[in-house]
Amino acid sequence: MPSATLASAATIGSGIEVTVEQVTHHAHISAIAAASVVTVPTALFVFMVWALHARHFKERGRRQLVLPVSSALVLVTTLAGHRAVPLAGLVCELTVALGASMSARRPDAG
Repeated sequence: MPSATLASAATIGSGIEVTVEQVTHHAHISAIAAASVVTVPTALFVFMVWALHARHFKERGRRQLVLPVSSALVLVTTLAGHRAVPLAGLVCELTVALGASMSARRPDAG
């Protein structure tokens, strides 16, 4: 499972290259296909971080749901075509902000 995490992280960079090629009309694939090359590995990475680390150390309840829900939302952004990659980035940014906010509210956070 750790290799899937590393592979998905590495694939995101390649996916961005494919997306740039599609937007500049050098790659003859659909916007959704180009978006999926970024959003699918991003969703896999977020989910694997939860599966390997967060689910073992986060408290039960809402904190356990943040990363799996974020992973699903990143996958849904694929359908946005040309807007998918910025939307996926926004989902990830909001995930980090929500996680930080939830940790700051915890009395024993440190």
